[in-house]
Amino acid sequence: MNHWMKMATAAGFAFGLATAQTDDQAEQVSKLKNDIARLKKEIQRATSDISHTDSLTRDENAAAAQNLDRWQKDRERREKENQDLNNRIRETRGKIAAEQSRMQSYLNQVEEINARDKALLKIFSAFADSLVTRIENGPTWDLETRKDRVLSLKRDIDAGSAAPEEIFGRLSAIFKEEIKTGDEVALFNRPITRQNGEIVNAQIMKLGNLALIYMDDEDKKFGVLERKVENGKPVYAWREGLSFEEKNSVKLALTVKAGREAPQLVSLDLPLSIDSASTLKGGR
Repeated sequence: MNHWMKMATAAGFAFGLATAQTDDQAEQVSKLKNDIARLKKEIQRATSDISHTDSLTRDENAAAAQNLDRWQKDRERREKENQDLNNRIRETRGKIAAEQSRMQSYLNQVEEINARDKALLKIFSAFADSLVTRIENGPTWDLETRKDRVLSLKRDIDAGSAAPEEIFGRLSAIFKEEIKTGDEVALFNRPITRQNGEIVNAQIMKLGNLALIYMDDEDKKFGVLERKVENGKPVYAWREGLSFEEKNSVKLALTVKAGREAPQLVSLDLPLSIDSASTLKGGR
């Protein structure tokens, strides 16, 4: 009996032990399940976080790629703009260099023209001086008027107040007038001052720049303008003490020139300088 009791006791102990072990295992299994559920939740949360992170990463990568593409395009655009700008700068520099070269050429031409103008004005000034000297050394016919015209031109030349073209035109006109005056045989009616200071109305015949003869309105007073040299300078004075033949020759020359006598040759024995004499043939 004791044996059965021992066996029953042992069986009960074993059952109790098994029950305890089963409870422990169930608790461990429950704990493991809870741990697994927690781990699954953590895995899900981690997966969600990873997915979210991947999504953010993809967005950031896409944004970065877009920004990189935009930056590259912007860089390419800027490089193209810089290249175009550099090309325009080179083109502009080329144009500026060409303009500067053209301007320098123009300035050189202007300087050359100015130099030529100065040289021409210097030549014209010398012509004017020479012409004044010739007028002063010629017969005293409208002397002051002729001199003033040349001296006015000379003042404009020295002051640079007139262009060479204008100076040339005026000088040419003066030369033409002097040549005409020097070549023509002309008759004038005007008052003259005789050698003694008397002023009379007279007919005057101008034989170019060679000589002058006059006869008053009453056909009584005659004169011939003669050239002499005093102290190395030419001096013109009226010679009025003419011979009878000389007076007749002067009168005939004046009347023929005036058309009151038939055209004919008139011999005038007029000394043109202190060293020489010449016989002039006057007439209409």
